[in-house]
Amino acid sequence: MHQNLLKNITTVEISTVIVDEIVDEIFIPWEVYQAIYILSRSYLEQSAINLSLWNRYLQLRRQLELAYCLLLIDASSAQYNRLLVEEIKRDLPILSQQNVDWEKIPTRLPEPIPHSRNSMSQVNQLLKERQFIDVLQQLNKRKIALDRRDRILRSSSHQHNITDTTYAQTSLQLNGKIVNRYDQAILGRSDRNLLLQLHEQSTATGEQQWRGLVKFILSLVARQ
Repeated sequence: MHQNLLKNITTVEISTVIVDEIVDEIFIPWEVYQAIYILSRSYLEQSAINLSLWNRYLQLRRQLELAYCLLLIDASSAQYNRLLVEEIKRDLPILSQQNVDWEKIPTRLPEPIPHSRNSMSQVNQLLKERQFIDVLQQLNKRKIALDRRDRILRSSSHQHNITDTTYAQTSLQLNGKIVNRYDQAILGRSDRNLLLQLHEQSTATGEQQWRGLVKFILSLVARQ
């Protein structure tokens, strides 16, 4: 178990975002599930989502489908379905790829707003799966970022505005690799030094906490 924990924290990513207002982002599993479940090309078109973001939104839907399928073939999961194992294993190579072929596969996800009590029970049971909830939380964070980006792209007046978008991002890995990414919009700003300083401070704090967590996990592993 400790080895699995260590595997999941080998990388830390610190992102800095400027917002007009700090709003608590409450995670409600069913609402997030519904919001990602309905993502499709027709939905994105009807919602007038910026075309440049379509693929990223659809990848959220693909990953939701993939997460559920993996539970269906996991014998230790309450979602395990022996009758679907072979069928799903045939689809996994497609679901694991970032291409359009996965959209041709009929969804196996239970409808968030079902037509029967039995279907509602399926959704409730699915949302009790810790592994699935973890995936849902990660997808939710990415969707929030995409929604913010879409709002910016909708307004030409925000073309050079970095509000509500990640303007700086740093990824740290245990092997020593450090990756820094910066939004091009900050390069021409008069306050760019202040913005970069804020991100640098956030990175230093995040790195310190991360290293402390890694040290703690390693100490647990050493006791085994």
